[in-house]
Amino acid sequence: MASPILEFNYDVSCPFAYIASTRVEALAQRTNSTLIWRPVLLGAIYRATSAPQGAAGSASDVFNPTKKAVTARSMRRTLKRFNIAYNPPPQHPRKSVNALRLIHYVGEADRPALSHALFKAYWVEGRDVADDEELLKVARECGVKGAEKLDKSAFKDASARQALERATEDAINRGAFGVPGFWVPQAKWQDASGQQNTGRFFWGQDRMHFVEAALMTVKTGGDLKDVPGLRSLLPRCASMNKLPGKVRVEFWYDFSSPWAFLGWTQLQRLQRTFGKDLDIVMKPFLLGILFREIGAPNLPMAAVSPQKAAWSRQDHADWVAFWNAVNVQEGNPDKQINFHWADVFPIRTPTVLRCALAEPKCIDVLYRACWCHNKDVSKDSVLSDVLTEAGYSGPELLQRANSAEIKAKLREATAEAKAVGICGVPSYRVFHESSNDTMQNVGGIVWGQDQTDVLEDLIAGWDDTDKSDARVAKPRNVEFGVSTASAKL
Repeated sequence: MASPILEFNYDVSCPFAYIASTRVEALAQRTNSTLIWRPVLLGAIYRATSAPQGAAGSASDVFNPTKKAVTARSMRRTLKRFNIAYNPPPQHPRKSVNALRLIHYVGEADRPALSHALFKAYWVEGRDVADDEELLKVARECGVKGAEKLDKSAFKDASARQALERATEDAINRGAFGVPGFWVPQAKWQDASGQQNTGRFFWGQDRMHFVEAALMTVKTGGDLKDVPGLRSLLPRCASMNKLPGKVRVEFWYDFSSPWAFLGWTQLQRLQRTFGKDLDIVMKPFLLGILFREIGAPNLPMAAVSPQKAAWSRQDHADWVAFWNAVNVQEGNPDKQINFHWADVFPIRTPTVLRCALAEPKCIDVLYRACWCHNKDVSKDSVLSDVLTEAGYSGPELLQRANSAEIKAKLREATAEAKAVGICGVPSYRVFHESSNDTMQNVGGIVWGQDQTDVLEDLIAGWDDTDKSDARVAKPRNVEFGVSTASAKL
């Protein structure tokens, strides 16, 4: 079979596209794929999709302060994980249209080198890529063929302008709402509605494991479970899955989130990976109250563009398929995830959360009622029946859940979520025993079930700060051993 094709969409003004640019060539080499560098204009994508963005043009400007703090820590962590130089310019974002036109103007063979040079100019060297003379200088320095003859007419070249416009339009038509984007034209897949499609778009440098898996299935004609070492596609830094001492993981959740449900399904695998000595503590709280307190929209999916909402729903389906395939490869130690979008959404969960506080053993029953069996647990009668059918006394448990003591515990947990800096669910906090026998948080808040690779590294002793760490290695795609026989609202 001919090599799979991977089209990489990017704008040099995006830091996440910059991160992807440092990884995409290795991915293409591992999958023996033909990589096409095809820049797009991020601002035009934002305008076409009515994406929320701040006055300066940056999407993160609209984040509330709590979310900004969590995502900033995540960004620093990602840069360290991939050993990426990063020195953002004081003026951001800078106009990049002429930089992108120049990439389209030069020959296809020169596009990777020029793209790398422009990313470095923007994100490391602090050079002004909005300045035409600086752009020409960068082209000459990186060895673009015929660069000594380049002049400002290149920025007005009709073919280059049209190529950029076509690339941007193609990306939008494929579902892009930002960058980086990855297009795998030969990928055959089934969308969340069950329709069969050919040609698959992925978004985000943190979804490159999905891109790699799609390219491998194109080559083999199989599906996810046939991709060797599927779990190992998630990059890791820690050298082994071994506890360095006493370790506690807090899992912050609300039953109302389908993403928290996915995170919950992986807690048993996490326990198996590190053994019974890993202490996993469940932390239920009222997500809606937290959102109100920190200034987040009560229904985040309603606050994004339709394109991103559609992608998010498919992304959830991708994660369900991914974790189910990992489970098959590991010998089916867990129940398969039979996910069903709730007909009544958002799910009203105060009483459900109080039941979990009153009887933690029923969490499994409650989560599967919400997201596998489509039960409207916001109704006390339905909730009582669900509990009774599972062997509990539904009426008695509801009575305990509605006690003043349990209500107070839920209020306290919600206040604690705000105090420690939670911005959404699922969120994780990792604690290691220190030299004075106290438990110290490492890594801050890890937000999202899609951060399990980060979570496992932190559990295993990886240090995400700038201090030297002998255990740190550049993330790699390898099979990790486990201690048994066998990812956002």
